[in-house]
Amino acid sequence: MIPLLNTLLFAVVYVGGSAELRDRMLQHSDLQQPGLRMVQLARQSLGRPYRAFSLDQAPEQLRIDLTGFDCFLFVEQLLALAVEDTRVGFEQRVRQLRYQGGSVDYCTRQHYFSRWSQQAQASGLLQDITPALPGAIRRQRRLNFMSTNQQSYAPLRQARHRECIEDLESTLVVQQSYIPLPRVAEVEPLLRDGDIFALVTRVSGLDVTHVGFVERSGPHVHAIHAAPGRGVMRSHQLSRYASGVDDVIGLSFHRPLQP
Repeated sequence: MIPLLNTLLFAVVYVGGSAELRDRMLQHSDLQQPGLRMVQLARQSLGRPYRAFSLDQAPEQLRIDLTGFDCFLFVEQLLALAVEDTRVGFEQRVRQLRYQGGSVDYCTRQHYFSRWSQQAQASGLLQDITPALPGAIRRQRRLNFMSTNQQSYAPLRQARHRECIEDLESTLVVQQSYIPLPRVAEVEPLLRDGDIFALVTRVSGLDVTHVGFVERSGPHVHAIHAAPGRGVMRSHQLSRYASGVDDVIGLSFHRPLQP
């Protein structure tokens, strides 16, 4: 269970039938590994629609939508469901994952996967298994896509939001390990159900462009993810799927842990 982040009140907004879905999804099976639980939850979500920029509504609130997702929220919310078994625990866990220090604000939201995953690792929820996989390489990456593409982000029309993102990105450099595309098939036998994959990109200012879950089916490894224009779906053979996505140079992998 997660300890209470602090005693400050914060608004929680459930979209549509998300509260009912939350209650059903919190009723875990007897599966003990969080990765197995996440795959179970991901399968329950197949067919739900894709929703882009669903958090970008004022005022900033802890917004929960289990009826539709972008790829990032799909991973974030299912991870929280997999490691918690109460409503309060789930809400606190989403808050911890989504916001730096748990402070609900656009300026503290984890907009980049690398920073999100670092926070999840510090909380004992994830392990970056990429460096230990065959063929892993490492790069240093400056993240400034938001400040150089402000027209794509409606909240950046506000001066306060522009200033805080520009300030953050002025020194935002991360170290990122990944498996180059030609070697992804080689590491597939080492992956487990529920491992989080991230598509590492060559697009300037970005670390990854898409995330989802690994699903094993015998010797085969598939992806369950929330895809633009398609919704939550299964893509057969992870390495083949990733090779067909524009600007992808490799993948990173993070394993869920029981905190």
